[in-house]
Amino acid sequence: MTAQLRISLLLVLFLLLHGCKDDTEYAYSYRIPEASNDGWEVSSAGDLGLQTSSLVDMMDYLASSPDHQIHSILIIKDDRLVFEEYFEGYLYSNNPPGSNGDYIQYDRETDHYLASVSKSITSVIFGAAVKEGYIASVDTLLRDVLPEYQHILTGRKEGITLEHLLCMSSGLHWDEWSKSFEDPENDVIALFHEEDPLEYILSKHMINDPGQEFLYNSGGTNVLGAVIERATGMGLLDFGNQYLFGPLQVEGGMWERMAGGYMFASGGIYLRPREQAKIGSLFLNEGYWGNEQIITEDWIVASSTEHIETDDLIPQAHAYGYQWWMMDFHINSQIYDCFFAAGWGDQFIFIFPAQDMIVVVNSGNFLSYGGVSVFGLLEEFILQYLD
Repeated sequence: MTAQLRISLLLVLFLLLHGCKDDTEYAYSYRIPEASNDGWEVSSAGDLGLQTSSLVDMMDYLASSPDHQIHSILIIKDDRLVFEEYFEGYLYSNNPPGSNGDYIQYDRETDHYLASVSKSITSVIFGAAVKEGYIASVDTLLRDVLPEYQHILTGRKEGITLEHLLCMSSGLHWDEWSKSFEDPENDVIALFHEEDPLEYILSKHMINDPGQEFLYNSGGTNVLGAVIERATGMGLLDFGNQYLFGPLQVEGGMWERMAGGYMFASGGIYLRPREQAKIGSLFLNEGYWGNEQIITEDWIVASSTEHIETDDLIPQAHAYGYQWWMMDFHINSQIYDCFFAAGWGDQFIFIFPAQDMIVVVNSGNFLSYGGVSVFGLLEEFILQYLD
């Protein structure tokens, strides 16, 4: 055997051995999330009824889908964090909205843009204001809370209540879909340029009587943010920090402002995934985080009750509560009732009361779709194999 042939054979043997070693080394294996000092207890998914093999299959599926834009997936079961994985992806950029910022490795300390998940969080803050006695009833007429706009709130608008705004059934016209977010005539974008965004929202003409039909309306959520400020005498973020974020030990986050100094209540918040899961946890623990009750059980029931049937904006959802979507997953002849917060780009906080489970997903599907359905991940890899 010549020296050259021996070298060639050794090289082939080296590549075979190290190739097999690499495949083993980089294969995904389930691991219990790392414990931290943020209040979350951790546990094995297998000990709490989730098949770890299906979670491995989910990660393998994502690894085989290189164009996916999932940034993080967390699962909380029985008040314990049992699954936590992060991926590479682009940061959200506002210039223009939804474009790609820096490419990073997401992790537990990355504040993620939540888009309309902000609506559900605003609703939780509203619930805290109700608990603390600042807001007496959701049946209160809007014109009584914002008397400076009574000259606009006339005719059918006189009947708009706070609950109508919570359920997106105010009857006010709103259009944030027919024009791009780069178009200043888009109703959401206009909120950042109008001198008085509340007047802009409330000046819209009525297309239905209050309470008659659902119409997705980010403007109404921003009015709710202003109502909280009027009722409490505090800024929305200041009140939220004192009565929600502080008790939840939220360390990250920021909240964008629109014109007039108002917080962008319908879509401007950034939070870390574990912090988002804490929002969901309130709904499985009678409004408590630890020993402190942040919202009442009555508010949880009202928020997650089907108040009005929805349109096909989110095809999987069939009804709307207080800024929360309602749906049922049908898997293997079993129904999994769920309500969830949803935001542009595939941001989700799913809550499954009967299973005592929360699933948080953040993604970057803003201006393009990465080919992986978040609902599909739930159906194929999480719910289907839940004991």
